[in-house]
Amino acid sequence: MLLFLLGGCIETDETVWLAFNSGDSAVEVTVGSMELLPPAETILTSTTGEVQVGYATVDPGGGPIGTVHIVRIEVAAEFAAEVDRASVRTDSGPRGEDEFDLLRDSAGAGIWVGEIESVGEEGEVREDSLTFLLWQAETSSE
Repeated sequence: MLLFLLGGCIETDETVWLAFNSGDSAVEVTVGSMELLPPAETILTSTTGEVQVGYATVDPGGGPIGTVHIVRIEVAAEFAAEVDRASVRTDSGPRGEDEFDLLRDSAGAGIWVGEIESVGEEGEVREDSLTFLLWQAETSSE
């Protein structure tokens, strides 16, 4: 019985991820185009949409099936220390949705980078939506 009581008193930390940006910052990427397209970019704003907190790019902004796209987020210097995680949510229509975490650059706290490969069937052409998400960690003890 004593072990059970001690076990019940152990504290655990659980991270809750709070949105740092508005979540409506997205770009359209053409999958299945015959040529590589110029980078797609967007501005990232605060949760209210009132303050610019950074920008995001996808390079190239479209290309043939199998194209590897470099996803890059740059958080403004005055907000970089407040962002603990960055991710990109993909919406490929009937192919579904997914979310990928980006890696923080070791030399620049506000730079986050990742790669996404466009997949599809031969001859398929579609517009995928990529939404950029910034997160702030809130740790709570239970």
